[in-house]
Amino acid sequence: MTPPLAGIRVLDLTRMFAGPCATEVLADLGAEVVKVEEPRIGDPTRRNLPLWGEESAYFMSLNRGKRSVTLDLKTEAGRAVLLDLVDRADVLVENFRPGVMARLGLGHEVLAERRPGLVFCSLSGFGATGPLQDKISFDLVNQAMAGMIELTGEVDERPARIGVPIGDMAGGLYLALAVLAGLRGRQHDGRGCWADLALHDVLIGLLSDVAQHHLLGAQDTTRTGSRARDTAPHGRYRALDGWLVLSAVRPEHWAALTRVLDLPWAAEDERFADARERKRNEQALDEVLAERLGGADIATWVRELTAAGVPAAPVNSLKDALESPLVQGRGLAFESTHPAVGRVRNLASPLLVDGVRAGTGASSPVLGADTDAVLAELGYDDEAVARLAADGVVRHV
Repeated sequence: MTPPLAGIRVLDLTRMFAGPCATEVLADLGAEVVKVEEPRIGDPTRRNLPLWGEESAYFMSLNRGKRSVTLDLKTEAGRAVLLDLVDRADVLVENFRPGVMARLGLGHEVLAERRPGLVFCSLSGFGATGPLQDKISFDLVNQAMAGMIELTGEVDERPARIGVPIGDMAGGLYLALAVLAGLRGRQHDGRGCWADLALHDVLIGLLSDVAQHHLLGAQDTTRTGSRARDTAPHGRYRALDGWLVLSAVRPEHWAALTRVLDLPWAAEDERFADARERKRNEQALDEVLAERLGGADIATWVRELTAAGVPAAPVNSLKDALESPLVQGRGLAFESTHPAVGRVRNLASPLLVDGVRAGTGASSPVLGADTDAVLAELGYDDEAVARLAADGVVRHV
């Protein structure tokens, strides 16, 4: 199968998490992604722990399927090479702090004049405009500022960061979406565009229905743990050997739950007449469910509740989740050969297109591994590449 983005050339001037996440999606879909890195250390996440040999697991998880080219963009020669790459590119993605590209003489207006069809996408913590455009962004900071941390955790405990860098992840996916929209729009008149994406904007957007309640005048909301805000039962409950989750807020699910737990009286109890009443009396309901669910193990309850049509599942550890038959059966984990590390296990893309799992078989590049080859494709001969290397503009591998 020809990948959907085959023939699309992407210049990747991103580093850390969100930007590389976006360009990895594009590489998974078949785009040729040339990752431009600083010659001495490359993407700073190449040094993130833990290391497999000389390679970072963090870096490897976000950069599969890309080509690595080293360029010192602070030099005139490095910027000249980048402009040669722009002449052949469809997309440029960057996540420098706002204003850096312009100061380098590589801002959107300059590159759009040189390459009118270029889709230019910028990603930053707080956007290219606004009062915080110069503020340094970390996912932890953005989660806190967007209200995410205050919404996460149990009611009587300290608020908590979401367990994965959700702002960076969602920012990467939105950035990939912006690229695809830009490419589609270019088909109308041949002109590219400039997309300005802020991670803070993304996290605010993810507030979704919680934000809508507030905007419609509802009282300020805070964390509810695993529980639903307005209905019950919905959340995490302890069985004999650990935790499970279940949701029985719909009438048919509540009726099935009372049958499985052998609680016929609960269906007639006025405190539990509907999902809202059950929410008002959630403490009493929790006591009833805790006593009953504590009498059998997780597997038993999940099996019986699922058979009765009640949404239920075990609370898996990371190990259990990654080694589950579902992950293995869907091909979400695969092995590949990394040029520096050897055989490694990887996560594949969640995208399955015409039965083919995107991203399988690809590995992350060694720093500068493709510099010579990419420059040769641009017409640089061996002598010219050697001069660039001698001047520190590029790095030989």
